[in-house]
Parts: sequence; structure tokens; C-alpha cells
Amino acid sequence: MKSVAGKVIFAALSVLYPALVFCGLVFWDISPRRLSLLLIGLAFVLFFNTTQGRRNAAVGTGTVQGNGAVSTGASIAGRESAANSLKDYALVVLMLACGGVSFFADSLLFLEFYPVLVSLSLLAFFGVSLWKKPSFAFRMACLGDRRLQASPEHAFVERYCDRVTLAWCFFFVFNAVVASFTVFVGDEKIWSLYNGLISYILIGIFFAVEFMVRKMMQKKMHSYIPVCELQRDSRPAGMVVCFDGSSVRTWADFTDDVSKVRRYLEERENAPWILHCEDSYYFMVGLLAMLQGGRKALVTANRQEAFIKEIQKPGYGFLTDEPFAGATLIQDVLQNTESDGRWNTFDKDSAPMVMYTSGTTGEPKMVPKMFCQFENELFELVKVFGDDWVNRKVYSTVNHHHIYGLLFTVLLPTATGLPYRRHRIDYPSELANIAGEAAVIASSPAYLKRLAADAEGPIAFKKTPIIYSSGGPLPEEVARKCEGITGYWTTEIYGSTETGGIAYRQSKNGPIWTPFEVCKMSIGENDCLNVKSSYILEPEGFTTGDLVEIYDDGRFLLKGRADSIVKIEEKRISLPEVENRLKQTGLVQDVRVVPMVGKRQYLAAAIVLNADGVARFKDQPKLEINNFFKAHLNQFLENTVTPKKWRYLEELPQDTQGKIKVRDIQALFGLPESKNFRILKMHKEPGALSLKLVFPADSDFYDGHFPAFKLLPAVAQVDMVALLAHALLETPRAVQRIQRTKFSYPVLPDVQTNLEMTFKADTNKVLFTYTNEAGRMLSTGTLVMQAGT
Repeated sequence: MKSVAGKVIFAALSVLYPALVFCGLVFWDISPRRLSLLLIGLAFVLFFNTTQGRRNAAVGTGTVQGNGAVSTGASIAGRESAANSLKDYALVVLMLACGGVSFFADSLLFLEFYPVLVSLSLLAFFGVSLWKKPSFAFRMACLGDRRLQASPEHAFVERYCDRVTLAWCFFFVFNAVVASFTVFVGDEKIWSLYNGLISYILIGIFFAVEFMVRKMMQKKMHSYIPVCELQRDSRPAGMVVCFDGSSVRTWADFTDDVSKVRRYLEERENAPWILHCEDSYYFMVGLLAMLQGGRKALVTANRQEAFIKEIQKPGYGFLTDEPFAGATLIQDVLQNTESDGRWNTFDKDSAPMVMYTSGTTGEPKMVPKMFCQFENELFELVKVFGDDWVNRKVYSTVNHHHIYGLLFTVLLPTATGLPYRRHRIDYPSELANIAGEAAVIASSPAYLKRLAADAEGPIAFKKTPIIYSSGGPLPEEVARKCEGITGYWTTEIYGSTETGGIAYRQSKNGPIWTPFEVCKMSIGENDCLNVKSSYILEPEGFTTGDLVEIYDDGRFLLKGRADSIVKIEEKRISLPEVENRLKQTGLVQDVRVVPMVGKRQYLAAAIVLNADGVARFKDQPKLEINNFFKAHLNQFLENTVTPKKWRYLEELPQDTQGKIKVRDIQALFGLPESKNFRILKMHKEPGALSLKLVFPADSDFYDGHFPAFKLLPAVAQVDMVALLAHALLETPRAVQRIQRTKFSYPVLPDVQTNLEMTFKADTNKVLFTYTNEAGRMLSTGTLVMQAGT
């Protein structure tokens, strides 16, 4: 109590000091010698306050030594208290010096220096806090909101508070200079008017201006609320949640829709629900309804009939936005169910989910999750990238059923209140349509490669977009081209379904990855990367299949997959080394070398040529291209370990996330090479296959058929379907009967043709469609395959 009273007395006398001195001289006729006692008295009050504060700090520190963490905090507080005390003692000495000189010289000059000393003292205090973080303004902000230091807004607020503290420093410099001017130039009235009134008015104006600026800055801050803590009134009712063209859905719509679906689920058996919605708004409504209703959500990007049957156990529901036998359409639920007006928060630690990942194998793998893992990762992502997202709209080229798309395209916008587009951007040409928007784009290497290849020139974005990529490494050449097109060098995210986001980089700064702050790196089994983080529940962490080199500062270099080291002819060879050697030619955009097994093990290389490579090998036979790359590799590798088979594609087989599918590449090489057709591109899902083909003019298929005007015969088209379905979809080889065919337009030689196939295993039917590059249907049909062949 004594300490508080002393501080109040000192503050009151300090504020009134100029007025007391002025009144003493003008109205009360007090000599400077007697007025000097006021300054000396102030010095003793300050000395008493400082001594008492030091004593209390010493007692407080002595009571917490039993706890290491608290003791550390107390020692930091003790050091700060010592620094403040040193400043106060210095001010006491200066005040006594000025008061003593005024007393013995009976001079007013040194009494008027007190406001200057106060300004200089405060300048030193604020300036030191900028040097030894955190700044004084940030400490005050943390006292006002104790959650701030553990908030994703921490960095944004701290930078703002540093600027405020710096502004105060400039103000104290200005105030000290003007106060000194009034000492030497002005008379007592001017000195008293400025230091007793005008300076306080200026401080008030400064406070008012800073308050208005702070409010404007708060509008720029992302309003982050954990998804599990969202309430019906967390956002304004009219806030736009998502958009699609001119159509928008507001926060009021969203809360009502979640309420409807949650009510529908609660009226049914408490069983897991499979969730697949191509519309990201419907997906988020369904997911949040399941979480709020205590239903386990099985999130899958694959909605092939055979796969759904495999994971849909008895009693499981299936919520989707596209017609599917036995599934519940979310549109029907929203149309036929009334909202009960309730909105449930939920416990993130007991909200189960399942995600499915195929990695590089192509085989679906179930990955159990708890929603707390996503919440913890959202917190980290907002902390690192949140400032970049302010006042932007979110667009996506990736599937939100995978973890990267789930986090960046629906969960992050929902948690931060940013509007997102309901449907993906499928084609690079669509980017020009959003050039007028401030955009965040969650993309993939596959999409950015197409953008780099197809874009005719820079896109005139009104505001430079923020672009992310994940799912696989983005070649630096592609990142550079995309920067020239969009103005932004893509930020890559490295991680997996099991680990979440591990690290990030921009390849213009080199190949090194910077881990997120919560991710702790170490070398685990087989020299692979082991990761521990707040969104990996296993205490031992998760060991990836990636070989790494970790540097002293915690950053690391990826050196390839553990399964990328193979033994050929009893010699160990690194597949990434072969791939990098091929890229050194400067003619290769993308390449994947895979091990194959025939009579003996060998390597095969699937190559995508860049623009220089296409020009270099134009009109050259494949054998000459093969020999060029073989000769290049023979400079570095023994002939026995160089690839024995080669394929030249427009794009490597990969999923929507840009992950290269090694098994699909191996399946391509398992298909005998033929001069009758070439496969340029392949995309494979369970039970479905998409190919881009070319039938050369010298193909045997054209021999003897319509010599004056070459057309691909119907029988050849059917045989191609049977051949490719057997080789790549593992269907029976023989055709039992042709159920239906329709040939609408000729398949011409040397013209790129698309072939789409779907295999229904329960009926042994293969449905196929040939189309041209413009999307025009050339032929279609259904084959019934002979079982057992």
C-alpha cells in the first residue's frame, strides 16, 4: 500500500510540477531556492518508490525458486525490474543535482530542466524496450489480453506495437527539444504553458490518433477462431462464407445449413458417415454437421463404386452431392429438413475422423485422425501465413478431400472468416478470370506445370496473388516461369496425411526446407526424417520415408525416398541421382526413374521434355532420343545401371494433389511398346482410367483400311480398349460380347485422342468413350469381358 501511495503522489506532483512552479513564482512570490525543495522532494519520493519496488521484487523472486519455469520467468522479470530501477536511480541523481544547484544558486534555470529530464528518461525506457524485446507497447497489450502471446496474431500485433513504441520515442525526442527551447528562450509563462498544458494536450492527441490507427489495423487482422469454438454469433450474419459467380452463401446461411444436416444425422443411427462432396461449401457443411453431431467422418476423394463398397460397413451412411446408389444427397437434406436453430461446439480431442491417402502407391490407405490435430495445425498455419491472407479470397485447384486441400481451402477460410470459391479452378486459362481479385490460391505441382506450359504471357493481377503448392516437389524452372506469369514465387508446403505440414520453402532461396516452429526434426530409422509436433499424437513422432540431411539451424535438405535406393546387377543406385543427371541435360522438365522386374531387375525412365527438349528432338525417331540420354548417363554411371526402357510423356501420371504415382508409371512400362500407338498422358483411379493417345499414320491399324482417307477401324478401337483395360485396370482380357457401341466421328492419324474407361467389376463391364481435344465424342460403347480370362 505504501508503494502504491508513493507512486500516486509522485505521478500527481510530476503532472502538476510546471503549474506549481509557475504559481509559486507569479502568484505566491516563492523564491527559486524554496521551489527547489519541490524538485528535491520529488527525487526522494522516486527514490522511495524505487527502493520499495526492488524489495518487493526480491521477496517475490524468493518465493518461487522451487519451480524451474516460474523461477525463469521471475528472473526475467527481475532483470527487467533491475533495468527500470537503474533508470529511476539515474533520474533521481539528475533531479537531486538540478535541485541542489538551484538551491545553492537560487536560480530558476535548473528547476525548469525537470520536464526535459522526464522526456529523456521516458525516451530511454521506450528505446531500451525496442532493443531488448518485447517492446513496452506490446507488454501493455499482453497485460490487456493475456491470450495474445499464445495467439496466431502474436507476430502481427508485436510488429504493430514496435512501431507504436518507436513513434513514442520520436515524440519524446520532440518534446525534450521543445521543453529545452522553453527553458533557454521563453519566459516562465511560456515554459509553464507548454510543459504544464500543451505537452499534455499533445500526448492526448497522440493517444487519440494511435487509437484510431489501432482500430484500422484491427480490421486488417485476420479474425481467427478455432473451428471447434465457433458460435452462431461468431461472425456477422451477412458475412460472405463462399461464392460461385454471382451466387454467395452468408454466415447465416451456413449456420442454418449446418443445423439442418446435424439434425438429420442426429435423427439416425449413431454410425460413421462417409463424406464426399465436390462442392466445397457442401463439404464443409457436412463435415461440421458430423463433428457437431458426434458422428465419425470418413473423408475420401475416391467415390468409385468398388472403393465405396469396400469401406462402407453395415450401418455406415454416405453423404454426397452427386447421385450415387444408396447415398444421401446433401441437397435433399437441406431442402427437406428444418433448422432447429441450434449450433453446437464440440470437443476437438474426442472428434474422430478418417482420411484416405494413396501416397505413391495408388492403393488407398486409411489414416485415423482426431480433429485436434487439424486445429493445432490451423493455429500454426495462421501464425506463419496469416498476415498474407488478410482481405483476400481463397481459390483452389486441388481436392479438399486430401489434407492439404482440406486445411487450406475450407478449414482455414472458415477459421479466419475469409470467403472461398465453392468449386475448383480446373484450367490454367481460368486464372485470368480472377485477376481482379486479391487471391490466395492453393495449388499443386501438376496445375502449375500446366500453367507454365500453357500461359501465353503474364496475367495482369490487380494485386499479386499468394500461391501455395503441395503434394510433391515443384521444379525450380516451373516456379520461375509461374513467377513471371503471376508475379509471385510459389510457397511450397512439405508434409503428408500422417504428419500434416512439416516445412515450407520458396525454391528461389535454394532447396532447403524451413520446418514449422512446432515440428521437431531428427534422423530416425534407416536415416529417414522423424517428425514430432503438436499435430502428431504419437509421442515417438512419425518416421517418414524421406532421406534427409538436417543442418545446425534446424532446416533440412530432402535427399530422396528410402525406397529410391535400389540394387541393379548387385550395384546400389540412387534413383534421384539418375533423375538429376537426366535433368542436367537442360532438356527435361520432369522425370521419374522406376525399378522394373522382368527376367532380371532393370530401370525404366518416364520423361517429360521441356520446350528446348521438344524443339531439340522434333521429328527424331525414339531410338535416337533414347541413345542421346543413354550417352549422357554413361558419362556418370555404368551402362549396367542406366535405364533400359524409356517413355516420353506430356505429363507424368499423378493424382489431383500432384503426387507422382510410381505404380502407374510401372504399369505403363509393363505394357508392351508398340509402333501402333503412343500414350502421352495417363490418369488412373480405382476402376477408372483416362488416357491421351496418338495413333501414328504408319500404324498397322490403318494398313489396308480406307487407303485414300485413313480412319481408325472400329475393331481396332474396341481391341485397344480391351488391351489397355486388361493391362492397366486388370480386367479380363477376352471380350465376351459387345453390348453397345456408337461410332460418331473418325479417329484420324497423328491426332491426339482421349480415351476414358470405367470398369464395373461386379458385372465385368468396361464402359469407354473416345473424344478429341475439343471434347467432341468420337465413339462410345460397353464391352462385357469374359470372366476368368
